[in-house]
Amino acid sequence: MLRLLFVLLAPIAPKSGAALCALAPADFQAAGVAGANKPTTNVQEAGANVACVYSGKSAATGGIELDVMYPAGANAKEAKATFDTAVGEGSSPMKPIKIAGTDEALWSGDAKSGGPAFATIAVRKGTLVFVLGIPASKNAQTQLTKLAELVLKKF
Repeated sequence: MLRLLFVLLAPIAPKSGAALCALAPADFQAAGVAGANKPTTNVQEAGANVACVYSGKSAATGGIELDVMYPAGANAKEAKATFDTAVGEGSSPMKPIKIAGTDEALWSGDAKSGGPAFATIAVRKGTLVFVLGIPASKNAQTQLTKLAELVLKKF
């Protein structure tokens, strides 16, 4: 029983492929984001990068998406470069946001990438980088913050 508890509480390891999809549909529901399903995944880079789409085709097309890169580089400097690249892919400026335990976090409530506006947050902690996108709403900042904090607890 104790071993089972340890396994359930063990952090998600680097290069875990689909296991990097740290959020479940219930997590989105608890944060007030409707419509999340079991994610479809696209695993790359020998299991270090995964796109987890919980709804639609992507966040940029009105869906729900979590992209995780872990490790996002061999060291914090390389992970910072990955973070900067991920943030630079959007057309809307992102604003700093405080999230405990992170090295860096930026968010936008009105990002655009060819589809409807969506809310997004990009987070870096050590060599972990993730980007989460949800449909835009008046509660998006609070929802993204809650979900980002939950992701961080799992790594």
